[in-house]
Amino acid sequence: MNRRAAGVRVIRLGARRELTLLVGLGLAVMLAIGLGAAFASRRVAQGQALDDSERMTVRLATLVITPALPGYLDGDPVQVDELRRAIANRMSDGYLTEVTVWSAAGEVLFSNRAEDVGHVADPVPPEVADAVAGRTTSAFEDDPPEADAAGAAPAGQAGTGPSRYVEVYAPLRVAGHPPMAFEAYYDYQRVEDVADRLLRQTLPLVLGPLLVLQAIQIPVAVSLARRLRRHENERARLLERALSGSDAERVRFAADLHDGPIQDLAGIGYALGAVAPSVDPKHAPLMARVQEAVQRSVQDLRTLMTDLYPPDLRDGNLVQALGVLAEEVRAEGLAVELQLADLPGLGEDQGAALYRVVRESLANVVKHAHATAVTVSLAPVTPGAADPRGGRVRLVVADDGVGADPTRLDRRAEGHLGLRLLADRVEDLGGRLVVVTGPGRGTSVEVELPLTT
Repeated sequence: MNRRAAGVRVIRLGARRELTLLVGLGLAVMLAIGLGAAFASRRVAQGQALDDSERMTVRLATLVITPALPGYLDGDPVQVDELRRAIANRMSDGYLTEVTVWSAAGEVLFSNRAEDVGHVADPVPPEVADAVAGRTTSAFEDDPPEADAAGAAPAGQAGTGPSRYVEVYAPLRVAGHPPMAFEAYYDYQRVEDVADRLLRQTLPLVLGPLLVLQAIQIPVAVSLARRLRRHENERARLLERALSGSDAERVRFAADLHDGPIQDLAGIGYALGAVAPSVDPKHAPLMARVQEAVQRSVQDLRTLMTDLYPPDLRDGNLVQALGVLAEEVRAEGLAVELQLADLPGLGEDQGAALYRVVRESLANVVKHAHATAVTVSLAPVTPGAADPRGGRVRLVVADDGVGADPTRLDRRAEGHLGLRLLADRVEDLGGRLVVVTGPGRGTSVEVELPLTT
């Protein structure tokens, strides 16, 4: 009957875990913002690179290519040499890696690579057609220039250029010639450099205030956690005091019952037994009923005294006391299954805590669960990596009732402190109390704690 239900409720969550969660979330937010800043700086750098490359390409076509291209196309050696020298100067810093002049038919009319001149691209690149039509386009390109693809690369130069480019196609208009396209390739590394520079500039501005906020927030959170811990410790001491006071009151009530009403009623029972033979026969049935009532009262008071102050709960006595509780629940019409193992070495405090958990859980089953059966299992925990000596005990009280809303288990504001007090007591003894429940799924109260303090 020990099954996982819809809702799981652990009675207490440590302040240390809350503090760790707070710091972890802060660091995660900073990491997310840092990644966002890196992504944004790269996008800005890419947009800026495309704009700069387009402007540079248009100026290069207007100021360098257009004046010298007519003489180059006419074969004027002076113009040819001047154009090649001007392009070489522009490419000397390494940013501009290749230039090409295309005809509308896809023929390479000029290139800084002389071996590409005269090659025809089939089909004509769509960017060339756009530039011939008067549109400037730009993009990032991982493939080599189309002019290179038209012919074989010179020996010894394959794979020596950049692995990524900024590619720009611009319109080229020369008087007396049909529209042409001017293509320029730029090394993408400069885009990476701009992105890195932007990131170095923006990241301190973005993360600096967050780091300051974390530096202020963490000491405050640590201070609050310490205060909360002190409050929890003080509350635990108060609860322990309340439990100790409750035990003392139970002892006093049990002693008063034993020395007072129980002794008096027992004496009355003996006296009634002594005078019963001399009673008029017509009053004999009444006398018998009075004797039975006195005996039942004595028995009920003895049961109440045992409930108020149970016997020694160490070792096998705990099993016997739980059996008495089970009989009381069976008297209410519920089926109770006991799976109880002897626990040698069980401390008195541990036995009392386990007894209280079972008593409170069974009382809740009788009052609220609308159950037909309940199982109480008590056994030592199998030794494992977390507890190699096996010095722990596990208690489970599970019913097949209607269950409950897990969020309604801890109702201190309404005065329902039973399980909460027991959870605090179990934790004070180094254990853990968990309630597993859900609407229509029954309820399971599970406890693990050391055999001794």
